[in-house]
Amino acid sequence: MIDRDGEIVASWAAGPDMQMDLIGAHHGIILSIIKDISSRHDLSTVGHVAITTDKARLVISTVKEGYCVVMALGRETPVGKALHEAGKAVERIEKEMG
Repeated sequence: MIDRDGEIVASWAAGPDMQMDLIGAHHGIILSIIKDISSRHDLSTVGHVAITTDKARLVISTVKEGYCVVMALGRETPVGKALHEAGKAVERIEKEMG
C-alpha cells in the first residue's frame, strides 16, 4: 500500500524481495497522472488502472485518504480477474481503516 507521496506504508510479496519503494513511487506517479487527466476531461473518479506487460498484469487501485494499492499478478491472469481481486483487496483495506 502506498500513500499519496509514493511512500510504502505496507507491503507483501509472494516472490523474492523487490525494490518496493521504487515500484511504489513510480506507480503512485502513474496514478496521479491518470487522475489528473480524468479530472481535466470531466470523467468519473479513477478507481483502478490496469497495465499489461509482457510478463505481468499490474493493477493500481485507489484507496480512501489518498492511499493506493499496487498488485502485480502473472501474465496468465485475466485482466478482469486482476481488477476483481484488486477491488476485493481495497474493500478489505478500507474496512480495516474504518
